[in-house]
Amino acid sequence: MVVQGQGNIEAERLLLGCIFLDNSVLRELVVKPEHFSRIHRDLFQAMKDIEERDEEINRATLYERLGANYMAQVDLVGLVEGVPAVKGYKSYEDMLIRSWKFGKVREEASKFLADTKEVVVGERVRGFVEELKRLDTIGGSRDSFQLENKMAAMYEAAVSGEVNRGLKTGFKDYDLLTNGHVGGQFIIIAARPSVGKTAFALNIASGHMEVEPDVFGHLYSLEMTKEQFLQRMISAEGKINSQKLRDPCRRFNEEDWEAYGKAVERMKKKHLFICDRSNVMVPEIYANTSRLMSEHPGKKHFIIIDYLQLLRPITKRMNRQEEVAEISRALKAMARDLNIPIIALSQLSRGVETRRDKRPTLADLRESGSLEQDADVVSFLYREDYYIRDTVNQNRIEVIVAKQREGPVGTVELAFIKECNLFQDVGEVK
Repeated sequence: MVVQGQGNIEAERLLLGCIFLDNSVLRELVVKPEHFSRIHRDLFQAMKDIEERDEEINRATLYERLGANYMAQVDLVGLVEGVPAVKGYKSYEDMLIRSWKFGKVREEASKFLADTKEVVVGERVRGFVEELKRLDTIGGSRDSFQLENKMAAMYEAAVSGEVNRGLKTGFKDYDLLTNGHVGGQFIIIAARPSVGKTAFALNIASGHMEVEPDVFGHLYSLEMTKEQFLQRMISAEGKINSQKLRDPCRRFNEEDWEAYGKAVERMKKKHLFICDRSNVMVPEIYANTSRLMSEHPGKKHFIIIDYLQLLRPITKRMNRQEEVAEISRALKAMARDLNIPIIALSQLSRGVETRRDKRPTLADLRESGSLEQDADVVSFLYREDYYIRDTVNQNRIEVIVAKQREGPVGTVELAFIKECNLFQDVGEVK
């Protein structure tokens, strides 16, 4: 029986009965006294106090702790006889916490609606969302880890070849260096403006969705529209000059139309979600991704954010460095929680322009301290023809993997066909 506002009374009774029958159960619980309804809260607290004194929880110790008047209202015999099996205590605890959460969500929603009846304030909305996220984490801290079982599983994965390979980009040398983009990784791709980082990210997205079937891409564009993103992807997919795509009716020839049609058909088959709202925040990205993952279970997902410095912080900080640090930590936590790779594009500081060798280093990341610390992989893009127009290294780009938490650093050279927003392995260029 569930009583609104009081929790799941029956689950409380069953859990208390389990504790009475087997005191050791209490050490396995994450539930707290405040999660119980008023009628059982004092009884659970008394059980905790008795257990902390290393005494047995029985009728005598409970009487001593709570007194005869309280115990006269407690049906201990009924609590014990109602328990089908002590081993079900985790299920009773889960039911109890779920019911408590439901009541708290309704309470918070009522407060929110009352507070925003006339005016909806952004800070109040964010506060409401954050409180819901906090409630969602309650009851989830019961972790178990058995070294023997974990080592056996790791050995079996190694023998069977089922190692933790990441999503492939399709660039052979880059995939060999990084082992692909692995779930839980926070990956930063940084470059100076107009070097090609957005095009590179979109090529990576296409690679992830082509190399493995049923991979879902989540793209967040804070600077460009959905249409601009898709135009760039179609340009690369069909090897079509992006300037022609600005006015196809006037500039396309027959070959262009054929390539365009094929590219559009291939693009239509991709599992791609694009958000182009410029005011998006990390909690919204988390909620959107979590929802899409629940709608498409068992599939691989990844996120690309263009670009990190445009994300809005949840709370206004004293300076920009603190805001970026908050965003960086939140993205890393989201990658781990959802177990998907998150690829964030980043701007570089102007300091790189003052050096003779303009290849970026970790120190060139804007607000670099937190980004360098939180990221699992940091890659920089460098084009010599960006600085030296008549260089012999035309249409070549260096992908400099400057940090890789679980692998080596190094540089991979790719061909960059700028007019088509297309990156290729050097050996594939015709």
